[in-house]
Amino acid sequence: MNKKKPSLLCTKRGLKSASLKAIAAGLSTHFQRKVWRTTKVSKIRQQFHYGQSVDKLTQYRWFQANEIPALEFTDDCHVARDWLDEGLTVFGRKYLNASCGKGIEVLIPGDPDATLESFAHLPVFTKYKKKKREFRVHVFKDQVVAVTEKKRRKEFNGIRDTKIRNLANGYVFVQSVENEPEGLRELALRAAQVSASDFRGVDVGYNQLKDELFVIEVNSAPGIQGTNLNKYLEAIIQHV
Repeated sequence: MNKKKPSLLCTKRGLKSASLKAIAAGLSTHFQRKVWRTTKVSKIRQQFHYGQSVDKLTQYRWFQANEIPALEFTDDCHVARDWLDEGLTVFGRKYLNASCGKGIEVLIPGDPDATLESFAHLPVFTKYKKKKREFRVHVFKDQVVAVTEKKRRKEFNGIRDTKIRNLANGYVFVQSVENEPEGLRELALRAAQVSASDFRGVDVGYNQLKDELFVIEVNSAPGIQGTNLNKYLEAIIQHV
């Protein structure tokens, strides 16, 4: 075993992460010695990377180059206009590094406000792809540590919107996943390689009618709490 206790290498933004703080605290308790969060590379201490983000456009290009089923995308606003003319719903992203649906503009075919001038400034667009279910697969290094599913809270009384499944629309991650689609974990492990982070949350959609899985995005600093925290801690300890 490495005599030096590990540290958690992260970006400056990652230092403020509640998830990373919880991981550091859990490891400190296990090793009976402080495990630090740091932005500095160490040559003598084993380090685990958290939060080395990859922007959405780079992800989409990487998925395409590696033949990983994912959302169809374009960075050409004229192509996005053609998709709308074909009757397809298009998502435009204002921010390339945002999460939880922040900065997504939903462009609806036939909407008079969806003019080329109104969305030409957006850096990337994706075709909306129907999905019956959506999962987040938690990956540490090269292993799946947990699979969760986004489900709508029963007590949520807001407008039903299945296109963007985030907290604002009443969706939360649940731990009990039944009838997990075949190939889900394998796809997540392939897609996770887009990021150098050791902690990745891979969002995967599932079109049940077509029995089709596709990657939505990879989060290099996923939220980690509850049962998932213990699973990550167990996986980290195995690598020390």
